[in-house]
Amino acid sequence: MALRHPTRVRILEVVNERDMSPVQFLQLGLAPGQSQWTLPHVSYHFRRLAEYGCLEVVDLVPRRGATEHIYRGTARGFFSDEEWKELTPVERRLISRTMYQGLAARAEGAMLADTFDSRADRHLTWVAIDVDERGWSEAMGSLTGCYREVERIRYDAGDRLAASGERRIPLTVGILGFESPPPPAPLEGEGVGGDGSV
Repeated sequence: MALRHPTRVRILEVVNERDMSPVQFLQLGLAPGQSQWTLPHVSYHFRRLAEYGCLEVVDLVPRRGATEHIYRGTARGFFSDEEWKELTPVERRLISRTMYQGLAARAEGAMLADTFDSRADRHLTWVAIDVDERGWSEAMGSLTGCYREVERIRYDAGDRLAASGERRIPLTVGILGFESPPPPAPLEGEGVGGDGSV
């Protein structure tokens, strides 16, 4: 599986946004705090993604007796339910953390650039709910359907942008649905009043 390693998830996320080489990936600090992300490590994962058809080489730049490969992303980081089941719990946790950190970094970057709230119709919601197994399945199906609709919108907009030359609006859409840990037990001496107040 192409995205079985969290390094590949992060590379694909970044290289889908702009063409770059493994050297540029490291120079731009796109893997902060990841001491194991050396040039040989990152280059290996760039090559593996290219072998899987997730990246393509778009330019070769001579650099002091070597050749720098510039890559372009050709796929998105998405796992079907079947692919996700094939991963170990450790792989799932590492990949989920990498994907979430990428989403959080994009949101933080937009806030710092004052674009996050620049449009009155931007969307930010979250809700914590209790469901049964059927409710879980319905919610996950709804989120998958939403993702597919966003992908359709992306492709349609790409065709229109190519034909019209209209200004491109960079949009980030994050879809999350996960089981939360149970609420902590009340501390000794604490209780809930008859009206539901604590």
